[in-house]
Amino acid sequence: MYYGVPITKVEAFVLGKDRWMFMMIGNNMGIGSAIGNAAKVGGYKNVRDYSNYLMGKYSCLKPNNKVAVSVTSGMLRKAMSDEKTGQWLERELSKAPDYIKNAQQSASAKGWRLVSASIEFGEEYTTMYTCVVTDTEGTDSDIDKWLERVKEDKEEQKAKEKKAEKKAAEEKLAEQRMEEFTFKGSDLKSVTNSFIEKMSSLSSGSMTGFDITR
Repeated sequence: MYYGVPITKVEAFVLGKDRWMFMMIGNNMGIGSAIGNAAKVGGYKNVRDYSNYLMGKYSCLKPNNKVAVSVTSGMLRKAMSDEKTGQWLERELSKAPDYIKNAQQSASAKGWRLVSASIEFGEEYTTMYTCVVTDTEGTDSDIDKWLERVKEDKEEQKAKEKKAEKKAAEEKLAEQRMEEFTFKGSDLKSVTNSFIEKMSSLSSGSMTGFDITR
């Protein structure tokens, strides 16, 4: 079973008794194939630099002996120089673990076991998904471990991003202009009017305190 990419080609091979390999090739036509100039949209120096960025953000690109998610060099070059291609690639990478998890669950529901899976994102937005299943119930422990690791890494990444956003918000707040004013008047109305006049004279800012003295 394959999820997430329209399938244009499916091939099945018998590897042995009760052991099958499926190769599924899909093509996402939602993005045009025309690539603009070679400007580095993300500011990456080269393909290695961009690849390191993806590896750090998407732990599914770190394989084990049963699961592998990869991107061809041609797709990397396109993605690093074209914003829409980069968005498509990152969107697909974020969903790759779900594709494999769904395949595992689908095979298990039919009494089969997913024992190997690989996804390759290539040029022209082509995705090739190769998986091997056996006529055995249950799930493969190595694939289970890979899925759990990716899940934990994703949660950790979200926590880091949330922490970074909080820090950025705090730094922005610290940069804000702060003023403290004291207004005196015969009554609350006159003090309030003084405050309004003062605020009108300021282009921006915030107050640390507001002292009203009658």
